[in-house]
Amino acid sequence: MSQAARQQQVLDFLRTLDGLKSVSRSAWLTDGSRRENDAEHTWHMAMFALLLPGALGLELDRGRLLELVLCHDLVEVLVGDVNVYDTAARAAQQAKEEAAAAELFGLLPADLRDFVAGCWQEFEHGDSPEARFARGLDRLQAISQNAWSGGRAWRERGITEARSRAVNAPAWAASPALEPLFEQLFRAAREEGLWAAEPPAPGS
Repeated sequence: MSQAARQQQVLDFLRTLDGLKSVSRSAWLTDGSRRENDAEHTWHMAMFALLLPGALGLELDRGRLLELVLCHDLVEVLVGDVNVYDTAARAAQQAKEEAAAAELFGLLPADLRDFVAGCWQEFEHGDSPEARFARGLDRLQAISQNAWSGGRAWRERGITEARSRAVNAPAWAASPALEPLFEQLFRAAREEGLWAAEPPAPGS
């Protein structure tokens, strides 16, 4: 392959990734004007990755961490985002994402295909301390966004604190250093009344 053809392949891939700016997520922007998109989520998560290891006193490879963050949601340009609380859709999403990864990363020259695919797979499987921390940040950014936008998306979906804790517990279990940050956000959301109301106990 000529150098010009290789460069064109990369440019075509990058053009395809522009579609991430149109993949809507459930969380709202803090000003309430619209929902967050995948590109914004990835950028914000990258800033979490850049700053939080130092704030938490962790020895992580920030370069690798940022590579994982930047690649973690790329397949959603083809299959879209699925809300973490939609268990049925998430069960079906894994196979879709595997197929999307083969299609999307196949647009790149082989060496770059293998690099990007490796980043995506490392994140998906939590194969390193950086990947486990990145997976935790994925959930931390989402909870932060929901809290900072007044809990609107939680109330729209009827999400209670108990349900959020149950769904997100694996994130801080995999990277325990993040647990105090999750707890800080949960406490603030509780004090501000951002969650949907817990259902009444049976028989009450």
